Amino acid sequence: MASASVIKIECHVDILCPWCYLQKRALEVAIEEFLERYRGWRFEVIWKPFYLNPQLGIGLDKRELYEEKFPQFPAAKARIRAAATQRGILFSLTGRTGSSRSAHILSALALERVGPIAQAFVVEQLFSGHFEHGRDISDEEWLAEVGRRAGLAEDDVRAVLRGEEAGAAVDREVEAAKSGGDVGAVPCVTVQGRYRVGGYQEPAVFKAVFQKITAAKENTQ
Repeated sequence: MASASVIKIECHVDILCPWCYLQKRALEVAIEEFLERYRGWRFEVIWKPFYLNPQLGIGLDKRELYEEKFPQFPAAKARIRAAATQRGILFSLTGRTGSSRSAHILSALALERVGPIAQAFVVEQLFSGHFEHGRDISDEEWLAEVGRRAGLAEDDVRAVLRGEEAGAAVDREVEAAKSGGDVGAVPCVTVQGRYRVGGYQEPAVFKAVFQKITAAKENTQ
């Protein structure tokens, strides 16, 4: 039996960005619809960190944060809610929040220790918890719970979150993406290391990219 062809995707996101959550859902729709037509393919999706506000503190009122710190949010709020409804997301800004650094550390830890499926689970739980269920992505207790459900030991999660090494590694990865000119804003999705899709896009945009990849492979056979 022939092995499946692989489409590799890197998604630079910030858990604080509602458009990144919407992009995750739209990308999943694109992948699902593509695989219904093209059976001999599979996807490898990796989630990469980005900071919209690297100086952000912790324990901040979520609604006040978005109204004051993200000037584009009030004007885009209606669009975000409409797109969220389309993607089955019950968008809410209840509760408190803060710096996304620890959330990115947890995402990276899940990828390193368990693998891409665990990382995808963590990213989904962080987005859903933050934008639908009033959870705080700077809350160590909740992050430890999410990590445990992803297959990580809670003690390990807490130790990594409190240490300096993992955070410094995430900081370097964010800086490298910015300084290299690869990522200036999020969401930013890179397919097969060459097709870069910036800003929120509908599933059709990604399916067109996937089809271009399949056509290129067919032409080389």
